[in-house]
Amino acid sequence: MVRPALALSAWLALAMPTNAQTADCPVTEDLTSCTRILACIGNEGVWFDGRSFGRGYGTLAGHTSDGALCTGRWTSSTVLGFGQAEVTCDDGFAVTVLFYYQEPYTGTALGRGLGSDGRMVRSWSGLHVLDYLGDDESGAGASLPCGEAPIPIS
Repeated sequence: MVRPALALSAWLALAMPTNAQTADCPVTEDLTSCTRILACIGNEGVWFDGRSFGRGYGTLAGHTSDGALCTGRWTSSTVLGFGQAEVTCDDGFAVTVLFYYQEPYTGTALGRGLGSDGRMVRSWSGLHVLDYLGDDESGAGASLPCGEAPIPIS
């Protein structure tokens, strides 16, 4: 019998792109596209880094800064520009994030949700998410506003 945590770890290893693949995450006409997702969980500096897979609907996988592995499913209404993601993590945390597309083709979306433990979740996704989160004036690069001090992210 395969243990669920072991199966989840194996699936994440296959689903998550390697560092060499992260720069090549194309949006295509089929369901092979992937888009980066970044999120803040609460205001204590905990964050999520992952990828969504699919077009119009699909799966997602990633990890939190404190080591929890997370997976989920998402769906969107491209006509209205709204969507929903259901995420669960192996530490028991779960959240439903409602998001709105800024640019559907590139997967650029902003989202919010309330976690199972009461923490607010804010998310950003898209092919240009690091540019969106970057500070053009200072040149400091992208950072997540996950608490009192912004968290540098690359």
